[in-house]
Amino acid sequence: MKYREPGTLLTLLAPSALLPLGFLAYSHGGSVPHFFLHALMGWNAALIVFLLSTLIGRRPMRWDGLLPIALVVYAQVPDIIYVFGPYHRDWMDVFLFHISLDEVLPLALAVLTPLWLVLFATYAATLRSERHMRR
Repeated sequence: MKYREPGTLLTLLAPSALLPLGFLAYSHGGSVPHFFLHALMGWNAALIVFLLSTLIGRRPMRWDGLLPIALVVYAQVPDIIYVFGPYHRDWMDVFLFHISLDEVLPLALAVLTPLWLVLFATYAATLRSERHMRR
């Protein structure tokens, strides 16, 4: 079996294989767009962190794929709290702008989706370029 070096797209995407579990929970509640909203926000925040960290010289690590999942769950915390009873409150915007994005859900999805594509493509190109520079 060939060793996969840290920083490959596979190591970045592999932990996201858990996202369908969250999708099922949201779809059971009839809020699929809501799931995508917070999943995209968590992923976009992680990709921005990765891109900024490469600017200061940080190299990709094997566990980088955990950050997007952690930030997706962080963005979904108000919904997890809601399951136990308390309604959404303005202070919950600390969870990656959860409440504010809910208010403009269609517009937020229309912006976050192409933003994810641009950020992901940029990060993939950065990884490819870095790997090429090491040769």
